[in-house]
Amino acid sequence: MFFGRGRKAGAGRAQEDELWNELLQGEARSSEQARRAIAYCRDFVDTYDELYKDNEAKWIFWQRVVIIGGVVATISGVVPIPHEWAWADSFGWLRGVPAGLVTIAAGFLSSFTYKEDAVRHEVTSAALYNELVKFICNAKPYDTGKDSDDVSSFLNTVSQIVDTELETWSTQVISSSSSNSPATKP
Repeated sequence: MFFGRGRKAGAGRAQEDELWNELLQGEARSSEQARRAIAYCRDFVDTYDELYKDNEAKWIFWQRVVIIGGVVATISGVVPIPHEWAWADSFGWLRGVPAGLVTIAAGFLSSFTYKEDAVRHEVTSAALYNELVKFICNAKPYDTGKDSDDVSSFLNTVSQIVDTELETWSTQVISSSSSNSPATKP
């Protein structure tokens, strides 16, 4: 990984696993219903984390292609070919390859919402994670003392978080597709 990101991510994951083990060792949420609710929420957290990582990786990759390709295209366009290299004239078309790659990469960056989706998934994952920690630790509003009420309230909140994310996504898609389609006359 670039700039030590891999080591930091691995260390962070180990810390997170250790925290989960500590949280789940307690007897606060030992009912089968609570364990299922925790597993359900953790599945969503993991899913949104994976979606975040996938979109972030694509966004970073295409950003790098644009930046590095732009530099290479600029340099290849201004560096003269020595007259002694007459044989290289037939390969002059290769100078356009970096510019073509940059054009394709810029198209991907403008057509797909990798960055926006990554941020949206990260925020949803964090919201679910925070709600899960509140539930496991019996924090408000999951401190009623009646496990079935706490589980029900927790699952409703998890569902609301996921529903809100889905509504936001579908609104984004609808507004994007309607802004790209030609206006129709009645």
